[in-house]
Amino acid sequence: MAKKMENREIEDLCSDFSSLKEQARQLSADMSSEQFLWKPDEQKWSVGECLDHLNALGCKLLPAIRQAIDRGHRNGIVAEPPFTYGFLSRAFVRGNEPSSRWKMKTFRIYKPDTAVNLEKDPVVAVFMQLQDDFIEQIKRSDGLDLRRIRVASPAIRMLRLSLGAWFSATVAHEKRHLKQAHRVMQDPGFPAK
Repeated sequence: MAKKMENREIEDLCSDFSSLKEQARQLSADMSSEQFLWKPDEQKWSVGECLDHLNALGCKLLPAIRQAIDRGHRNGIVAEPPFTYGFLSRAFVRGNEPSSRWKMKTFRIYKPDTAVNLEKDPVVAVFMQLQDDFIEQIKRSDGLDLRRIRVASPAIRMLRLSLGAWFSATVAHEKRHLKQAHRVMQDPGFPAK
């Protein structure tokens, strides 16, 4: 029998990543390779580039999260929820929400691969696996102090946010780019099936 989680924040985060996985599955299910790589213009991303960008971020961030959780367990950094996050953490999460007007240039390490190197099935498979990996790490963090455990940004090492904020910001960021992918599909020039 599965362990019952008592931390509502943990439960909500696991649910969010499961939902994002399902959204990506539905988004890409009947999509052709041409549709997956089509973009409205050279300045905008295709559906494939949106997902590949999220994959690049997840692949860089997850090792840092794993190490932080290991450190938290090793050092006994535990606390009871709910957790209250500081201004910077809250602002970072809000800035990544789909509704945010905050625009940020993509760091080189998170840029999607060129379209000629993107294939739909592998890109989608990596995205799906990353969602499972995030859920696994969230479950591993149950009981830890999600506010006190810090994780450095893979892009800006001086940016250190709480573990809980990274989980929430990742959810917000993925929602933002899945929404962007939906906008690509709604463009009048999007290829027909």
